[in-house]
Amino acid sequence: MEHLTPAKAGMAHLGVCFANADASPVVLRTVKRHTPFHHSSARRKIPRTDLPVGNAEQIAVLLQKQWHLYHVTPLYRFSYSMLKKYSNELSVFIATEKKKGMAIEGGIELGNEAKFSMLSGLRATENDPEAVFIQIMAKTAAHQGIDKKVVWSGWMCCVDGDFGFLESLPVEFICLPLLFANGPKIVTTMVGEWLQKTFDCYISAFPISSENLTWMAAMWANCFSDSVHRMMELEWSVPPVQLTISLSIHPEDAKALWDSIHTNEDEITIEEVELFMSSLHSHFYRHFGVRLAATQLVNVSTAIASAHCDGKLMLFNCKHIDHVLPFLTELAFHQIQYQPRLCSSID
Repeated sequence: MEHLTPAKAGMAHLGVCFANADASPVVLRTVKRHTPFHHSSARRKIPRTDLPVGNAEQIAVLLQKQWHLYHVTPLYRFSYSMLKKYSNELSVFIATEKKKGMAIEGGIELGNEAKFSMLSGLRATENDPEAVFIQIMAKTAAHQGIDKKVVWSGWMCCVDGDFGFLESLPVEFICLPLLFANGPKIVTTMVGEWLQKTFDCYISAFPISSENLTWMAAMWANCFSDSVHRMMELEWSVPPVQLTISLSIHPEDAKALWDSIHTNEDEITIEEVELFMSSLHSHFYRHFGVRLAATQLVNVSTAIASAHCDGKLMLFNCKHIDHVLPFLTELAFHQIQYQPRLCSSID
């Protein structure tokens, strides 16, 4: 399945960084123009789940890794009591694929052992199923014997899932609509193929639209760590030419702008999202004469996470992970499609 791809290496870049000491006042006005928001939800609730409070060590394993996102349709006859059995079966499946002469990318070791475990606590309500963590390990020679190295990891979760959809599922199904994969593509393909065959589900790539990246930029603008002030980075692609435009914003500037726009503590509206982005567009146009409204937002990076249009995600801060996963779960519920041709499309 095709992904939206980032601008290729070697493209020209245009960047700007403004700090609160030198930045000119941003014009807070709505720009009347064609936008992609007419298909978007008009408002979204602000998460209040505080997910990682009692699960910091497990959540830390998910941080600082580049995850590739996938949609997963409901799993048929999946049982948390059979995780050991699934570990053995996936291990056998990978070993069988290796014997068939499965191509190895650059001599990568596929791994000899699979391990399923629960990622407990990574859910917003009692209706959400517990998250599942998967590791593929390879044996390596150590000074004092044989050691194990994790060559691939992945996890499936459902955080603040659609209650109506979850309630309507037959008891034989469990819904974990998000799959995050980190490691060689060939391993992702094999794990995805095994999941599809074992649980009669379908897995597809999860690109993130420019519209949804804009929502992320607004929703994450005022979420940053007290100890690490990571710059907000936005990147746009100019469709007709191989050109990317980047904008770096001090986190306190981004928060100040968002606080001047946002009024309701419980929800975010589409009008606020549009105004936040159009204000940044206006600032950029004043300084560079470039109309960003004619470009496509392809990457958003903040103190809590970064997301790319091709479905890549990194989590930086466990404190605000509840601002990331519910939104991705919502998008996954909207985009799950039952298509019987996905094994070959899993990257």
